[in-house]
Amino acid sequence: MNHKEIENYFLPLTANILFPITQLEKGFQRYSKKFNVDGQLNTEHSTIPFKIHSIDIITCPFGLGFLTLRMEIQTNSFTQSIEFAECLRKIKDETNNFEIDIDGCTYPTIINFIVSRLCPQLPNFINNDDVLFLEKEKMFVQSLLKIESTASIDLVDLYRFGTFCSYDSTGKPYVNANNLEFISHCLHGYTYDRFAPTSNYLFQQNCLIGLTTSEITAHSCFQTQRFHGFYYYALLLSLFHKLVLLKIANSYSAIHIEQDKQKIESLLYQLNSFTSNYIYTVYPLTSEGQEIFKLIRKSFRIDQLYANTKDILFSLVKYEDNNVAKNDSMLLLVLTLYTVICGIFSMNLFTHDLQGNLKWDHFKTYNPFEYFAVFIVFSGIVVVGTLAIKGIIQWYQNITNRKKWVRNTVWSSKKKN
Repeated sequence: MNHKEIENYFLPLTANILFPITQLEKGFQRYSKKFNVDGQLNTEHSTIPFKIHSIDIITCPFGLGFLTLRMEIQTNSFTQSIEFAECLRKIKDETNNFEIDIDGCTYPTIINFIVSRLCPQLPNFINNDDVLFLEKEKMFVQSLLKIESTASIDLVDLYRFGTFCSYDSTGKPYVNANNLEFISHCLHGYTYDRFAPTSNYLFQQNCLIGLTTSEITAHSCFQTQRFHGFYYYALLLSLFHKLVLLKIANSYSAIHIEQDKQKIESLLYQLNSFTSNYIYTVYPLTSEGQEIFKLIRKSFRIDQLYANTKDILFSLVKYEDNNVAKNDSMLLLVLTLYTVICGIFSMNLFTHDLQGNLKWDHFKTYNPFEYFAVFIVFSGIVVVGTLAIKGIIQWYQNITNRKKWVRNTVWSSKKKN
């Protein structure tokens, strides 16, 4: 399925974000490469052969990006399929009981394989400031499985894959719940059965699972094309929304409210830019697409994240407004006092001594009130000059910061030369 068909599935504004015409336009920039690498996953209980067809690297605004592996496993075991997905989600070496074997080389995680063989330069493009935030998240799994055409799609199987229940400690398939009503309750509102009984889908925070009785091929199955086309890009956009909101919330938690004025302004700009450029009420044109988006947003809790983020930043805006109002009131009070005192003292006490050639010896004869008037006048000049210089510096910093914020929040590609 080509991009033109997928573009017609979305509203024009959303399609422009997903498929920008040039690298200088805002949106997602996708870079793909075919590999066709064969390997196998070795675990305690099984050996699962697989093929890596291609890899996509998608750079996004807000300093985010996605790395997509398009893989195919060759097994007839449903439990092995779950185990394969569960193992590949582990992006860190966290006491893994498996290894990835490719051309005689072994790797403890899929990330080690990607960095060691597929994308050795990838770490050079990762911002170390965001590593702690991103490494807590595991890989998201989008998987479409073919089951026997004579079999029925069992909701328990959907639940098992959605919770990654593969093998227990004894090597037997298991499910972490026995109550069918509980399982049905967990799946309620997160399954999409528009194409039942031949196909059923489950949307979760960490996976999008599809079970189908139709033959899975690159071109013959209409549902396969939609799953890896329309659903994939709807998922990608929703994941982007979720990560942006989490990133803003994470940045907010690290702010010292009395010290980080620029960071507060940056967060406010990020949320406004995100709202105006990337988040809309309805994205696809078809009723099916709108249903899919609602399920994805519900599983990611995007509306709740967005509401919480807006509430947090609204309180920041109120705090900033109150703080600015207090500062402005204090500044106005100081300037008013200077103006009044200068008007009372300086015009009557010593301004006539500033006319013509200055006679410095005459200042030695001043009384305390005249010295006070001199201090008020010249300190007022210093204050006004300081405020003017500070205003110019602030104006320049605002222009510089805004250009940087625009680059980070709107464009994902290189700067225009």
